[in-house]
Amino acid sequence: MARTDFIGVVCGLKSEASAVKFACDTERLKVGVTGANARKAERIATQFCEDGAVAILSIGVSGGLDPGLRPGDLLYSDKVVCIGPDGAPELLGGASPLSNALQETDLIAGLIYGSDGIIADIAEKERLFREHAAIAVDMESHGAAQAASAHGVPFIAIRAIADPAERTLPKAALGAVKEDGSTDVLRVLTTVVKNLPSAPSQLAALGKLGVDARAADQRMRLALGPILRSLLLRLDLG
Repeated sequence: MARTDFIGVVCGLKSEASAVKFACDTERLKVGVTGANARKAERIATQFCEDGAVAILSIGVSGGLDPGLRPGDLLYSDKVVCIGPDGAPELLGGASPLSNALQETDLIAGLIYGSDGIIADIAEKERLFREHAAIAVDMESHGAAQAASAHGVPFIAIRAIADPAERTLPKAALGAVKEDGSTDVLRVLTTVVKNLPSAPSQLAALGKLGVDARAADQRMRLALGPILRSLLLRLDLG
């Protein structure tokens, strides 16, 4: 009987999934796109686990919480901190055997914060960094980690910084992700038009965000190939 073992990869955006497939196109990686939604990430990761996934990865861009991180920096974590149902911090994942493979790379190790909403302003980023010692934030890693933990499957998040800690996201960038993980360009432009007095500053901020997002995407495309192949070998899937 043919082996069906694989690594399940959860991405928030179609562009992130494209970067994964560009870096390592193999049937041993199955990729799901969540539209930056933690509950959908949990559902996709749960299905991966039930289908035979031997590990769950959360891969994509993230916001920086540590002011020392710059756009394009690549980091990893086997743990995600989030706010649990009781309103208290909850730590998901931890002590993944896959971390050993990543310790040999130039990726930055650090805790990731999982948020159900966009962390848009500098003050909130500073608070999360101070209170949780998390160095980056994204919107799907905690869902993926929850599913992996429930099934006893190793979990790793690999994230590229696209939004540094010192930036407040422009209003036009909020809600720009569609449910299928694509960018809602029309909604972005409509938000700019509805706020004409701030249009020049909004467009300038969107331009800077676009430059940094491309830097993060390029770093993933260049770095993920060796990383993913190393993880596949570690799991005897190479």
